[in-house]
Amino acid sequence: ATLLLFLSLYALVTVHPFPPRSSPGLRLTFLDVGQGEAILVEFPGRKKMLVDGGGLPGGDFDVGESVVSPFLWRAGMKRVDYLVSTHAHYDHLAGLCAVARNFKVSEVWEAPASGEDAWRLRFRESLRHSVPVRFLSEGDSARVSGVLIEVLNPLPPGAARPAGDNENSLVLRLTLGRVSLLLTADIGRDEEERLLGRGSPLASAVLKAAHHGSAASTTPGFLERVRPRLAVVSCGRGNPYGLPSPAVLERLRRAGVRVFRTDLDGAVEVATDGRAVAVRTSEAIDGPPGLFYIE
Repeated sequence: ATLLLFLSLYALVTVHPFPPRSSPGLRLTFLDVGQGEAILVEFPGRKKMLVDGGGLPGGDFDVGESVVSPFLWRAGMKRVDYLVSTHAHYDHLAGLCAVARNFKVSEVWEAPASGEDAWRLRFRESLRHSVPVRFLSEGDSARVSGVLIEVLNPLPPGAARPAGDNENSLVLRLTLGRVSLLLTADIGRDEEERLLGRGSPLASAVLKAAHHGSAASTTPGFLERVRPRLAVVSCGRGNPYGLPSPAVLERLRRAGVRVFRTDLDGAVEVATDGRAVAVRTSEAIDGPPGLFYIE
């Protein structure tokens, strides 16, 4: 039974790093966009979601045009069903502008904002046509091709929300079968504690470490509740912030979590059939995927 499970997962990742247009299971690819974050979510079947698009604050290099869009084209994509902006910081949002120009977007998901800012306005102006925008907050959920998507953060408008885009960024938990994956955007210690206090459903086999592996997040108490078997850190090689923090890496090590990093591993692909998780990286393209989680 274990061999059959392994072979079924291997079939999910045999065309790496550019997945086929139709996915038999749930696949997430954490793109190597330098010091930023972009995650392609491929649902069973043909539905696709892009969570953030990386980005740089200035200069001539456009991450969305030069990295993210080519990746999506090579995946056979002309449409993004759900374009998700977790928060309006340039290292997450700037790259979405090129994607909005280059692809037909069916729906945009955002966290409620207290006001408009330059990057959010630039993103809206980049959309090629009128696109429905859903503002999501805690308690919202959706089901796409059998995958449950739960919104754990931010608090809804009108609630006493913390200051700052990071703490109010979208936190999404994706579940297929017995496997959950937790995408924590850039929340920090305070919001992790609030999630713990609110009794949010956190247990997940896969954790996207918050805020690029900052020491101010991925706390021991949070890890104890999430109980991940593997974690992905999105960060840039030689970034000036020293991320991921050695303290976070040590916490993950002590918790027995296998860590993958875009600065060292390149693009990280995580695939699940709802029972197990397979991982492969662009730096190990010729090797078989590792089977890390069986339940």
